[in-house]
Amino acid sequence: MLISLTHLKLKEMARKHNVEKAKKLIKTAKDRGAKLVVLPSLFPVGNGFEIYNNEKKMRSVVKNLAEKIPGNTTEIAIKLAMEGEVHLIVGPLLEQAGPKIFLTTLVISPDGEIIGKYRKITSSEKDVRLGISNGKEPIHVVLDRKYGLIAEDDLMSPEISRLLYFGGSQAVIGTMKALNKRQEAIKHIAVARTIENEMSYLVNGEVIENEEGEIVGYSPTFITTPDSMVYKEAEEEDTIVLVESSMIASPHDNLMAKANGLESIITGLCKSVKKVRGSNGQVVRGHDAT
Repeated sequence: MLISLTHLKLKEMARKHNVEKAKKLIKTAKDRGAKLVVLPSLFPVGNGFEIYNNEKKMRSVVKNLAEKIPGNTTEIAIKLAMEGEVHLIVGPLLEQAGPKIFLTTLVISPDGEIIGKYRKITSSEKDVRLGISNGKEPIHVVLDRKYGLIAEDDLMSPEISRLLYFGGSQAVIGTMKALNKRQEAIKHIAVARTIENEMSYLVNGEVIENEEGEIVGYSPTFITTPDSMVYKEAEEEDTIVLVESSMIASPHDNLMAKANGLESIITGLCKSVKKVRGSNGQVVRGHDAT
């Protein structure tokens, strides 16, 4: 299966503009044979939480953008998947679930069905201050192969990647929010996770443009593999990065299913980590989303 990462330059809060850009890149990916397309974090408005220090304003943005799933943004993503005739990984989006707000990634089929839903586990300090809650468990989505899902700060957590490995992930797909410094460090961290787990990582970044047309933050879009380290990366804005899944998927047995006691041991280790980190580091069990 051909997979496409989309390295979009998103204009802040310009929903219509960003959706049209995404639609064009999805069509380009489809025309080149892609069956799965990944869109950036907080599409279609851009994730600038780590760029700005005005937390009062950011809390207001979070409150205004958060919506139930399904909701308006979900419907936009479903329409893009159906019109593009591709599987779509989109998010995380701001999900309002009762009194809590989560950063939630969706996997949508070409016929518009939500076949996977993942709430980001590892919260940054900024996420916590903005009132965003963390999810409870890693998930996999099974398409042509078994893919682990991560979002943003999850990449910083070796425990989550290890759980995905033990759960049988053949590659990991995730997004990275825009940053205003140390962007290249993201690639080094992904390489470390790749080496630790002998798995490829497909990380979809983004570029944020303000109302004056200035680039205020970005994150790289790239693919790592155990053999090549950084295997491919986006060199320009508003481009796609294509890769055939057979080139990056490493077969792993589901070790949790084979060893009855292994899951409880790993969960116990993760709980120990949680005590050190506080609620930001909660990691529980992995499961399939099919």
